[in-house]
Amino acid sequence: MQTLRKFMKKLFRQANAAGSYTSVAIPAIGTGNLHIPAPLVAKWMYDEAVEFSRKNPNTALRDIRFVVYDRDSPTVAVTAVAMSVVF
Repeated sequence: MQTLRKFMKKLFRQANAAGSYTSVAIPAIGTGNLHIPAPLVAKWMYDEAVEFSRKNPNTALRDIRFVVYDRDSPTVAVTAVAMSVVF
């Protein structure tokens, strides 16, 4: 869990530091070979994106997308539910 969260923080920091990135796409890391449950991955990714947005209101990074393998039905379903909470 900590490794994934650290990775997300670093990714957002680096994209923000570049200054010219307006979007980033991130795969559902850990749900495949690492067998981390999709609900946990979706929550961690979402939480880190929200925290970054809250702490960096003036960032050029405005479009954060989570990429899910379309044949991974459980992860697709969980991610869709997690994202529907936002909108």
